[in-house]
Amino acid sequence: MLAQACALAVAGPIAAHAQESGAAGASQDANAPNTVIVTGQRAALKSARDLKQDANQIVDSIQATDIGKLPDVNTVESLQRVAGVQIQRRYGEGGTDYDHRTEPAITIRGITQVRNLIDGRDFFTANGGRAPDLEGLPSELMAGVDVYKNAASNLIEGGIGGVVNIRTRLPFDSKDDINVISVKGNYYDRIRKSSPSGSGLLSRQFKTDFGRMGFLVNATASETYYRQDAVLQQQQHCLTAMVGKCSNDPTQAPSAAKVAAYNSMPNKGSLTELYVPTSFEMYQDSGNRKRQGLALAYQWQVNNDVLLTAQNLYSNYRFIRRGEYIYGDDKNTDPRAAAGSTWTWGADGSATSGVLSPQIFSTSRFDQDVRNRTNLSALNVKWRISDKLKSKTDFAYERASYDADRNGDSIKLYDNESRSVANIPNLNLAFDVRGKIPVFSIVDPANPSNPYAYFGNPNNWYYEWLANAVDRHKLRMTTFSQDFDYDLGDHFFTKLHVGLRAADTKVLLRGNWNNTGVCNDTGTNPSWGACPLIPVSQHPDLAYAGPASNFMKPGIGWPVAVFPEYANPNSSVFDRTVATYAELFAGKPNTYTFDTSFAPGDINEQHEKTRSMFVTGDFATEVFGYALDGTAGARVVRTNQTSVGFVQDSTGSHAVSLDNSYSNFLPSLNTRLHLNEDVQVRFGYSKTMTRPNFTDMAAHVQLNPNIPSQYDANGRPTGSSGNPFLKPMTATSYDLTVEDYWGSSNMAFLGLFKKDIKGYLAGGTEPMNFGGVTYDIGTSINLGAGSVKGIEAGITQFFDFLPDPFKGFGVQANYTYVDSKVELKPGTLIPLPKLSKNSYNLIGLYEKGPIQARIAYNWRSSYLDQINGSGVFGANQYAAPYSSLDASVSYQINKVFTLSADAVNLKNSMYHTYVERPSGGLLWQLNDRRYSVSLKASF
Repeated sequence: MLAQACALAVAGPIAAHAQESGAAGASQDANAPNTVIVTGQRAALKSARDLKQDANQIVDSIQATDIGKLPDVNTVESLQRVAGVQIQRRYGEGGTDYDHRTEPAITIRGITQVRNLIDGRDFFTANGGRAPDLEGLPSELMAGVDVYKNAASNLIEGGIGGVVNIRTRLPFDSKDDINVISVKGNYYDRIRKSSPSGSGLLSRQFKTDFGRMGFLVNATASETYYRQDAVLQQQQHCLTAMVGKCSNDPTQAPSAAKVAAYNSMPNKGSLTELYVPTSFEMYQDSGNRKRQGLALAYQWQVNNDVLLTAQNLYSNYRFIRRGEYIYGDDKNTDPRAAAGSTWTWGADGSATSGVLSPQIFSTSRFDQDVRNRTNLSALNVKWRISDKLKSKTDFAYERASYDADRNGDSIKLYDNESRSVANIPNLNLAFDVRGKIPVFSIVDPANPSNPYAYFGNPNNWYYEWLANAVDRHKLRMTTFSQDFDYDLGDHFFTKLHVGLRAADTKVLLRGNWNNTGVCNDTGTNPSWGACPLIPVSQHPDLAYAGPASNFMKPGIGWPVAVFPEYANPNSSVFDRTVATYAELFAGKPNTYTFDTSFAPGDINEQHEKTRSMFVTGDFATEVFGYALDGTAGARVVRTNQTSVGFVQDSTGSHAVSLDNSYSNFLPSLNTRLHLNEDVQVRFGYSKTMTRPNFTDMAAHVQLNPNIPSQYDANGRPTGSSGNPFLKPMTATSYDLTVEDYWGSSNMAFLGLFKKDIKGYLAGGTEPMNFGGVTYDIGTSINLGAGSVKGIEAGITQFFDFLPDPFKGFGVQANYTYVDSKVELKPGTLIPLPKLSKNSYNLIGLYEKGPIQARIAYNWRSSYLDQINGSGVFGANQYAAPYSSLDASVSYQINKVFTLSADAVNLKNSMYHTYVERPSGGLLWQLNDRRYSVSLKASF
């Protein structure tokens, strides 16, 4: 019978919510939760609590407080409320770093390698990484989010940090028809702009002669704005009182120039080592985000045994950035103090205020247009073959594209690329970073009463360089899975789950970056040699002067600044770049063309096939009179990877296709001991894996000559490449949690966790064979090992025992402590980047009658932000503690209309990084406060 059922399942539509859509589930069925429509924040918290309590594995959930409304305005920002989850913020929202697209927006217990699913299915962005851009998905399409921190074997492999599954809505989620329309107005206080957004949901179900049917349409469109003001301290130099090396700067050779620079610094007292920036950079990024989403779903309950579900999810996300940058630079090898200036110093020798002299100034524009489209289509069928045997089948197909156009150009306050002192004005830079917001000003010794007269005149500026980049990425993924559930009856193992899954993913990554210097006589200057620069006065439309006095806050900044402009500035980034280059080089001997072609070294093509099988069993028994249940099983997965690229050697460029394959055995065990009806103890164990990013596996091989005189210490020729032969990172996870549930929606938990990780990527050498010759290739290798351990605790409490009007109040709080160590190189351990050791959430709630209110505070401690950052000669870069305060309130006017208001970043929080020492400030960054008012109609 089982063989017959399997054949029927493959031949026709007979299962729904298959292994992939099953990942969302944690309640009665190991693979599928009971999805319900909830309204109100208390009902949402109760639903999430029930999912956690009934799950057969460790899971935390976020439920939409109403149709089309997550608790926060952004999916990523909602996830930060989960214990153990930390997020990255960019351009005023929780989201992915647009300059490092493969770095995910979230971490779970400090680990960035998180598997992201939608309705239990794989979902990628075509950016070369393994995680989708969650901030690109409209939150209005989502019914809830589940976070699995110790994933069971039935979940799709790929996340050593954990699994995040986003759930969308289906027609049969509710017994009633649904009509919802929402409109929202947003205001952003830094950029001083407002924008609209809207969403609508229509769900219908009806009975026919062929069974019960339902369809759902959920559409949303929004536009948001942002402005990000920042100050970046340029590289610090260590200046010493005597010729010699600084104590924490062993790379520097002894230098008499450093002693001379040290002697120029006033007010230093007994300090013998000073840390002085060469200059500062001030920039303002502004722009907008546009999100469009459409979710379609159709369900057909053929009879009591067969349910068919078809879904299509479309997301279109566009990010537009306009960056205005002002740079200073020092004329000397080491920074010098202006004559007669006064300086202040931190106890560790860091300069906190002073006047730098003399300075070279330049301004730049960096514009960006990112277009990210995804479309995921799925068909699944659920078939109850018999009272004991159930079948679930799922087929999904995703198409995704990721296109980005970027440009950059710069103008200088000097007229020749030689940068000789003679043609650079003698301007100084005064700074003071002792307060919350850094303060700067230009000092012109030749014109002290009007120091910005020379700086603010466009006729004193000259074009120096231009750059452009084009990214055109595509992804295609096809998946098929088949699961069977078998009821074993009253035995130790009560249910058996078996599943097969096949996935085929093709990725094409194409990207270039081109830049050139410019000359007034020859045009392009690819060698960056000395030449006269192009005066801005020749092209007055390609520069603009404007005030910068509202930088950071009113009164901070400069009264005037000159920036480069683009021709046709209101056109797309691509079109304006082409037009600018055409105008700037018209009539010049050497021209520069916006390059949209891709050389072999610009192309990374990957083809990945995975085949997996899992077997799990649900069990139930008693231990010393206490009920014990759980699930145990294993997943086996085979990965075949093909990287298509090129080999460059002394004879030219040659196409190459390199294959890699590996298998992983991933066992798991989740147990739950019921001490009474309210208190349960969980234990979780699992082995998980994460495959390398597609960008890391590029087959771009550069071979050095196969000449014995150039062999390395191993007696082999050398080369460099991406590494198509990388293996996955693996982790062994342990969890022990105590949970207590009381009342209708209250809960508390305390948990211990530990992860042992192997295979972190690090720079190294890998032997690879090309043309029958073994080369030592410099590349990324699986070298590092690490561990993460910590504590999580949380509580949700509504004060129903208090008298009116206080019984409407509630509180939700959680705290996470994480200690991490990862091997940077043999014998060198560092904490995981982007991971705060301490973090917590504190949320106050109120719900009484038609009124709901929520105020949410999030805090995280300092953390290692970047290894070998832009500090003192590559010193590590750290982020200071950061907190955010958000609030929302809603009023149900009647049965149809609800009015809501939201506010984000009420504290106007400063994101601040520093170098090694907290007084060695590096970056100060402020973003908008966001205010929203929305009106929802349900009928």
